[in-house]
Amino acid sequence: MRVGIPGGLLYYRYGRLWNSFLHALGAEVVESGETTRSILNSGVSKAENESCLPVKVFYGHVLALREKVDALFVPRLVSVKRRTHTCPKMLGLPDMARAAAGGAVPVISPTIDFQSGLWHNYRAVYSLGRIFTSDPRRIIAAGITAWREHLLYLERLTLGLDHRGALKGEADRLLCEGRDLRIGVIGHHYNVYDTFTTMSLLERLGAMGVDVMTADMVPEKLRDRELKRLPKDIYWSYEQEVAGAILACTRYRLVDGIIFMISFPCGPDSIVRVLCEQENRLMGGVPMLTLVIDEHTGEGGFLTRIEAFVDMLWRRKRREVEELEEAV
Repeated sequence: MRVGIPGGLLYYRYGRLWNSFLHALGAEVVESGETTRSILNSGVSKAENESCLPVKVFYGHVLALREKVDALFVPRLVSVKRRTHTCPKMLGLPDMARAAAGGAVPVISPTIDFQSGLWHNYRAVYSLGRIFTSDPRRIIAAGITAWREHLLYLERLTLGLDHRGALKGEADRLLCEGRDLRIGVIGHHYNVYDTFTTMSLLERLGAMGVDVMTADMVPEKLRDRELKRLPKDIYWSYEQEVAGAILACTRYRLVDGIIFMISFPCGPDSIVRVLCEQENRLMGGVPMLTLVIDEHTGEGGFLTRIEAFVDMLWRRKRREVEELEEAV
C-alpha cells in the first residue's frame, strides 16, 4: 500500500516517527516534500479564507499527494500531554484532509489522546498496525523502532540541528556555534522549520553571522519552571512549549533578542504573544520582535524587519561592551 504523509503542520514534529512506523510495517511511504509556491497556491485556493497559513499549506500538501497514493496518513491528535489539548485545527485535521482530498483517497486517522490514558493510545497504534499486518510482534517492533528514531530526531533538534539536518542526522553547520550575537527564533515547528513560508529565516540569520536558538534548544527544565510561575496554566500543549521557551530566554538571558514567529490568524498564539510580551516587560527582558506571516507576506518587507532588528541588536551589544569597558 502506498501511504502519503503530507509535509505540513505536525509533520515537522512527528514525520520521522510516522514514516519509520509505516515503513517498518511494509507500507510504501510517500512524502509530499518541502513546501513550494505551487503547493501554497493550491492550498490557498482550496482552504477556507479564515484558516491560518499552516492549514492552507497543509491543504496544498494533501492535494499534491492525493493522486499519487492509496491512502493518506493524518492522525487526530487530541492531547499529547495530561491536562492539555492540542489546537482545534489539530483536532479536525483528518476531516480537513478528507475535504481537501474530495474522496479521492481514504484517510487513515488514528486518534491519540493522552487524556484517555496510555492504554487507549496503545490500542490506537495497534489497530493502525493491523491495517498492514496481522503479526502483533511486527507491530510492536515497528513501534519501538519508530519511537527510538523519533527521540533521536528530537535530540538532534535540541543539539542545534535544523529540521533537515535532524532528519538526515547531519548538517553543514549548527544553528548555534558560539558567535557574538544570539537570537531566539521561537514558534511552532511548522512556523520555524518550513523554509518556504519562513523565507529561509534560519539560514539568513546564519549568513548574517548570528547564532539561532530555537524552542527545542531551550532546556525543558527551564521552560517548565517558567510555566509554573504563571498565574494560570496554558491550555494548549504546544503553546506551553512556545511560552516556556520565550520566558526562559528572557529570564535567564539565553539570547540577545527574540523573534516570535506567528502565522495569521492563529488564536492561541495571539494570546501567548500578549502574555509573553507582558511578562517580558515585567522582567526587563530582551528585545522581542513578533513576525506574523501569511500567504501575502512579501519577502522585501520581511527581510527589512529582520535586518533592522539584527542591526539594532548589534548596536545594543556594542554599547553594552563599551559601557563595560568604561566601567573597568
